[in-house]
Amino acid sequence: MPKNTRKVKAPLQLSILVVTYNSAETIQECIKSIIPELKSVTGEIVIVDNKSTDNTVEVITALAAEHSEIQLKLNRVNRGFAVGNNQALEQAQGEQILILNPDTVLKTGVLVDLLNELEKSEKIGLVAPQLQFPDGRIQKTCRRFPKHLDVIYNLTGLAYFFPENRFFNGWKMGDFDHKNRSQVDQPAGAALMVKGDLLRRLAGFDPNFPMFFNDVDLCKRVKDAGYEIWYLPEYNIIHLGGVSVKQVKVKMTVSSHVSFFRYFEKHFTRLHQQPMNFLIGMLLYLSIIPRILVLFLLSGKSDSNRDTL
Repeated sequence: MPKNTRKVKAPLQLSILVVTYNSAETIQECIKSIIPELKSVTGEIVIVDNKSTDNTVEVITALAAEHSEIQLKLNRVNRGFAVGNNQALEQAQGEQILILNPDTVLKTGVLVDLLNELEKSEKIGLVAPQLQFPDGRIQKTCRRFPKHLDVIYNLTGLAYFFPENRFFNGWKMGDFDHKNRSQVDQPAGAALMVKGDLLRRLAGFDPNFPMFFNDVDLCKRVKDAGYEIWYLPEYNIIHLGGVSVKQVKVKMTVSSHVSFFRYFEKHFTRLHQQPMNFLIGMLLYLSIIPRILVLFLLSGKSDSNRDTL
């Protein structure tokens, strides 16, 4: 009798997770930059749309009709960045995971290069490329994990007046040269490649951080699990930055302050840390209104939508 010749489907190397919300202006260019890269990497694009009200879904649907690598899930309500990525992770079949914003454009070869770096060592849990603006300027996206005093230095303006000082601007790494390959605490969540088994073991993002500080919290848990995080500036991705956030600026400002406080509540749990948690919480909540006023005054002048004060 003839042997069973049914082919076993090889596992995918990579799943690219993209959460969209009113991303029609950027998602087509993003996907079109990914598709050629999937010729050298076996992978898929898993997109979750958070109830877009523009023609984002139509754009993605048209692209999915041409490219079988694209999967699309539609949410009936906007469930936020963290939950959206977790939904995509549930569907993902890839051994490794790339968390990618819809306002990014991949450069040639970046997926293969990042995969090779991620798989160099069992100690490496997460790698991140250098993010650039379309004109080639480097985005300063790496951070150290925040401490209580970092909030005070930022609210009092000390971090602003001493931008390159490690003491006053250590959280935002004003002393760090973003041209240097280095282990870091936390690169920006716009493009993070994570080992799939690790991300699944950590259950993805914490939904208590729906929009902001979910990447900070994830990186903190990756580090706490004993893994290295590497920033790799020799590999680049273009990032427009803050496209969806700018559409709902006031709501996102409030969300960033609330999430900042939740980060301290989650990761600073010892009894002696509680008085500072309370003080910092009060400062964060009281500074929401002046921050909104400043954002309106400086509208269009910000380079990034990182979790800033």
